[in-house]
Amino acid sequence: EVVFKPSEIRKAKRGDISFLVSPKYEKYLPDCEASCLVVSKDFLAKFQGANLKVRNFIEVENPLLAMLKILSLWEYKISFPDGGGKLAYISQSAKVDPSALIFPFCYIGANSEIGEKSVLMPGVFVGDGAKIGNGVFMFPNSVVYPLCEIGDNSIVHAGTVIGADGFGYISHFGEILKVPQVGNVKIGRNVEIGANSCVDRATMGSTEIGDDVKVDNLVQIAHNVSVGRGTRIVALTGIAGSSKIGEFCILGGQVGVSDHVEVGDYTLVGARTAIISNVEGGKVVMGEPAMERTKFLKVHTIYTKLPEIYERLKKLEKEVEDLKFKLK
Repeated sequence: EVVFKPSEIRKAKRGDISFLVSPKYEKYLPDCEASCLVVSKDFLAKFQGANLKVRNFIEVENPLLAMLKILSLWEYKISFPDGGGKLAYISQSAKVDPSALIFPFCYIGANSEIGEKSVLMPGVFVGDGAKIGNGVFMFPNSVVYPLCEIGDNSIVHAGTVIGADGFGYISHFGEILKVPQVGNVKIGRNVEIGANSCVDRATMGSTEIGDDVKVDNLVQIAHNVSVGRGTRIVALTGIAGSSKIGEFCILGGQVGVSDHVEVGDYTLVGARTAIISNVEGGKVVMGEPAMERTKFLKVHTIYTKLPEIYERLKKLEKEVEDLKFKLK
């Protein structure tokens, strides 16, 4: 059979290739009509004799890894215009590698650097003195403020702003004074930052995003924050100023991290968790404020029973009052 496109297992039809990446998707097998299914090594022995609509299977050691490689065959390819840089503004003092592709309506500031084979799509702004490494891909209308740096092979999605002023103010006799933000942002290699996210420049020094960090859409990373290598940050998370996130952490959606706190390496943070104090590495934390997962589950169980507990408490209080009255 001929395969035309990939599809998720729940919706796969003839002409599709699909993937069984986890046992939890086995319930969709009876209705799966894919022309080919990528499965784990033990699949055929486990489902021998089963009445399945799929007739063709590819057995692999790791179906998830195989899925990544196969999906890359269908990955969207950007079409490059002829003479892309003709309508862009490129400062005479900027150093742009000849192999870099600058689309129309980009702005490349003075003394900035654009590395080999980097791609800047329409509307990208690169400020004075900024450095864009090799193989960087910047989607439309993304912004890199002056003096900020992006490492090799990183991706910045549309609408993201790197290096805006940190949120720094002080009160002085009824007046709110802005603290000058004179630092920058340094982003490592192989980083990906989703659409409409913000990484603010440091007050002094650098806001640092380590190698291989992956940031979702609509994430706010404040001034002087440090994010360690390999950490993943899910959408709508906010990290306040001068906090430090360790290596290989995962922060779920809508996590809030207070200022000046440290989260240790390999920490898993559940969605909508509020971190207001330091968290040791290797923990799984959830809740508001953050607590270890086992404690959170106990607290949540009690929380869901509060109406019944309250009714029982009122009943007990009445019984105590009745006893007091009888003992008088």
